Amino acid sequence: MGKALGDGLYEFRPRDEIQEQGIAENILLRVFFHPHGNKIILLLGGDDKGEHPSSKRRQTEIAEARRRLDDFRDRRRRRRRATVSRERRPGT
Repeated sequence: MGKALGDGLYEFRPRDEIQEQGIAENILLRVFFHPHGNKIILLLGGDDKGEHPSSKRRQTEIAEARRRLDDFRDRRRRRRRATVSRERRPGT
């Protein structure tokens, strides 16, 4: 599935080589994601490791992906609480 980074965050590294004007260039991407349910994958960010190879950049990208995952989870919790609250109201 990808490399587990902890707390439901994963990293997938697709690699490819492109030919442009007779010059071969290797591409290594990082894609951060969260599997949600059986069929949905939430894409949280990514970058081109070839253009930004530093570990500091990687840590920044992981931190941003974690923030986005936390935001997603918070929105889901609020939505669930609102639904439960509406269901418990008398007369509804």
